[in-house]
Amino acid sequence: MTEKAATKMVDPPVQPLPITPEPAAEPDPLAKRFLNLRTLLSFVIGLAILGFVLSRVEVNFGEIRARLVQTNLPLFLGAVVLYYATFPIRALRWQQLLRNVGYAKGNDDGTRLPSVFGLAEIVLLSWFANCIVPAKLGDAYRAYLLKSNAGVSFSKTFGTILAERIIDMLLLFALLAVSVLLAFSGALPSVVLNIMQVGLVLVLLVVAGLFVMRNLGGVISRFVPKRFRQQYTLFEEGTLGSFQSLPLVLTYSVLGWAIEAGRLYLVCLSLGLTSLAPAIVLFVALASALLTTLPITPAGLGFVESAIVGILLLAANWGLAPGVDENAAASVAILDRVISYWSLVTIGIVVYFLTRKR
Repeated sequence: MTEKAATKMVDPPVQPLPITPEPAAEPDPLAKRFLNLRTLLSFVIGLAILGFVLSRVEVNFGEIRARLVQTNLPLFLGAVVLYYATFPIRALRWQQLLRNVGYAKGNDDGTRLPSVFGLAEIVLLSWFANCIVPAKLGDAYRAYLLKSNAGVSFSKTFGTILAERIIDMLLLFALLAVSVLLAFSGALPSVVLNIMQVGLVLVLLVVAGLFVMRNLGGVISRFVPKRFRQQYTLFEEGTLGSFQSLPLVLTYSVLGWAIEAGRLYLVCLSLGLTSLAPAIVLFVALASALLTTLPITPAGLGFVESAIVGILLLAANWGLAPGVDENAAASVAILDRVISYWSLVTIGIVVYFLTRKR
């Protein structure tokens, strides 16, 4: 065999296959939102409001510290347990809303919803997001998490969350009205009357918005840019389709808000405030919950603390909150927000990094 023929029989050198880099993980939107100027400004606004209110109320920080040191720990820990017990209940309600719009566990279309505890984890992370970013962006984050985990439509899922907020708004106003009538026996102070008027305006806006969406949805979609029209249709389906199985949804909602009021009641008891009327505690809990919906500061920071102090002092002036003064009211606000804000931030950070790693 000639050298030339042998050369032809040798296999050509194998070219190495190009290495395809693994796709990068989808960036989580929460970290980017937390580190922007708007978020930092919202914290400044919340702390400024809190500082302004404290400057207008004569508080003795030494006495507040003494009250906090004497907190009844078993009652306080009971309040913590009650607070975190609301998340499985809110998950059950959200699961029902998702079922109402056609999302069930193990659908034929390939979507697989998480378990109730998986949904509770997502709800907790969305509340954590609301604690660190303004404008209620945690609600959008919740839809993003479920889309990432279950492959559902973001727009349709966000519609179920909006429906949940609407149900909460209507129920909050109804419970507020009942608690006001019970607490103040119909003779409403001007401040309380103003709060109820604001709540009524919000309820009317919500009802008007639902009416327009239900009856003029086709007209609205014409004004939506064509590339977003399908997303709007899914969002509309998610919102309007959620209003089914209302007795069960309302049962979960009432139970959740009752537990919220129970948490605040245990906080008051842990500070030795045993003579507060349950109606006053219910009103304070619901009014502060209403203020968390304000999109100005994260989770109503500054507004909620001010409302707790202000309403308790108002009730004390009317003789409805025996033993409550400026220091006691400030102590209640601090302890309650340790549970509903600062503990949620702490636990949320841990859960956030564990889920990102997972």
